[in-house]
Amino acid sequence: MYNLSIVAAIDGWRLLYPDDPQIIVSYGMTNLDGIYKTFQNIIWAEKEIKENAVLFDSKWGNSMGVVTANDEIVHLGQKMGFKIVIRKDPSKGYIRIKALPEKTIDLTDIYKKLQEKDPDATWFLHASRHMILNGSSKSPEMKPTTLTMDQIIDILKLK
Repeated sequence: MYNLSIVAAIDGWRLLYPDDPQIIVSYGMTNLDGIYKTFQNIIWAEKEIKENAVLFDSKWGNSMGVVTANDEIVHLGQKMGFKIVIRKDPSKGYIRIKALPEKTIDLTDIYKKLQEKDPDATWFLHASRHMILNGSSKSPEMKPTTLTMDQIIDILKLK
């Protein structure tokens, strides 16, 4: 972990560019800008969870869903211990359903129900069976779901 720190990166840049301190400063500032942006998104995600998250019980435990453009919601929600976190992008309609990587969680049945409820949408079940994706910037040909957050939560709710 320590070998991936910014300090380790600076040490590497010094070896790569021993006669160019300007590039080392430039790389360092770019890294710090990225870290700063991540902190801003975490603070935004904390606010979104507090104000807009829909909390519910799934068969795996405490879960939540949020309509937001901030993808940090998923990471923060998992760090907070939510078993399932759903994020729907309000502008693109994309859905991310992510589960904690626990052996007892398998989203295959949820994936099948989503395909049944919205067969025109493009659904992708990750090989881990801990993630269902609908739409992605990496796969722009995917068709977003027409299901609302409430409808998706109903599929995941403990019944």
